[in-house]
Amino acid sequence: MKQSSLPIPDPTSQSHSRMLSACIKDMIEKSGGSIGFDQYMNSVLYQPDLGYYSSNIQKFGFTGDFITAPIVSPLFSKCLAYQCSQVLNEIKDSAILEIGAGNGVMAKDLLLELQEQDSLPNKYYIFEISLSLEKAQKKLLKKFLPEYIDNIIWLNTLSKKKFNGLVLANEVLDSLPVKRFKKELNIFKEMKVTFSENRFHWINEIADSNLAEDLKKLESNLPSPFPNDYYSEINIQLKEWINKIQLTIEQGVILFIDYGYSTLDYYHPSRSDGNLLCHYQHHVHNNPFFYPGLQDITTSVNFTAVAQHAEEIGLDVKGYTNQAYFLLGCGIDDLVADDNFSDIQSQIKISQQLKKLIMPEEMGERFKVIALTKKYDKELLCFSKMNQIDRL
Repeated sequence: MKQSSLPIPDPTSQSHSRMLSACIKDMIEKSGGSIGFDQYMNSVLYQPDLGYYSSNIQKFGFTGDFITAPIVSPLFSKCLAYQCSQVLNEIKDSAILEIGAGNGVMAKDLLLELQEQDSLPNKYYIFEISLSLEKAQKKLLKKFLPEYIDNIIWLNTLSKKKFNGLVLANEVLDSLPVKRFKKELNIFKEMKVTFSENRFHWINEIADSNLAEDLKKLESNLPSPFPNDYYSEINIQLKEWINKIQLTIEQGVILFIDYGYSTLDYYHPSRSDGNLLCHYQHHVHNNPFFYPGLQDITTSVNFTAVAQHAEEIGLDVKGYTNQAYFLLGCGIDDLVADDNFSDIQSQIKISQQLKKLIMPEEMGERFKVIALTKKYDKELLCFSKMNQIDRL
C-alpha cells in the first residue's frame, strides 16, 4: 500500500508523532548517525508516554488499528479457558500470568468462563507497560468480575514474580523488536535507520561480527543459502526474552499465540522482502517510518527459533499447531452446539465469528500456538486434534 493512500492523522496525533520523532533523531545523532532497526522499533512501540503501546492511542478493535482473536469472538477466550482449566486443576495453588492484556477482553471472557467452570486461579497477574491500557483493563474487569477483582494483580516488572500455573501471551511475540538484514553479494548487511532530508530512512551497513555470525548460523540450517538481495528479520533478543518469562514460573505451561511460521517457511526464498508489517487504522502496509508512534509495527514469529531457544534454557516444547486445530482441540464445536440461538441474526453472527477464527484464509492457519512446559508432562487438551511439532 502506498503511503499516500493512508489516512492522515489529526493535528494532535501529528504533534505526538513529532515529539517521539525528535527523541529518535536525538538517539541517532548520539549513536553516530544511525541506529539498529531493533532500537528504532523499540522506541516507536515502547518509548515511555510516546511509544505506540505506551501512549493512550486507541489501538484495538474496529475503531483502532487492528483486531485480535479475543475481540473477534468470546469463543476464543472460552476455548482458552478449557485449556487453562486443565492445568489449573492439576497444579495446586496455581495462577495465570497474562503478558500484555490489550483492552482486557481476553482476561474478562477467560475469567468468566473459568468462573463458570469453578476453576478460577488463586491469582490472575497482568504484566502491562501501558498505564492507559491498565486503566481500561481495570475498569472492564471490575465491571464484570467485581467479586474477583482483588485477585487480579497488575505488574510492571517480572523480575521478582514466582508462581505455578500458566503464562499466556496472545499477539505479543510479533511486537518484539527485531534486526533487519540484507544479503548482498554474499555479504550480510544490517539495515539501520538514519535521518536526513527531514525524514527517517534505511541505510545499509556491513553487519557487525555478532550479527554476521548469527546470520551465518541461521543460513547454515536452511536448504540453500539466502539469494542475493534478500531482505528479512532476525530477533536476537528472543532467547533472553523467553528466559525472563520462564523464570517467573516454577511449574506449569507457557502458551504463545501469534502469527508466524517455521524457519523454513519464514526464510523461504520467495519471501525475499521479509515479514515486516505495519497496521494503521486497519490499513496494512510496510513503511515503518509513517508517523512514528501512531501505528503498530510487527514481524511474523519464527516458531522454530522459539522452540530452539526454549530447549536451550531447559524448557520442554510440548506442542505446536495452528489456531483452527487449537480451538477444535479445546472444544469450540461443542461450545457452539451448546449455545441457544434466539434468532437467525445470532446464528449468522456466530457463523461469521467461527469463519474468522478457524478458516485457513482468515486466522485459522496464519495464527499458531506453541506450548512450552516446565516440570509438567501431561498431554495438553489444545493439541488433542493435531500436534504439528514435527513441522518446527
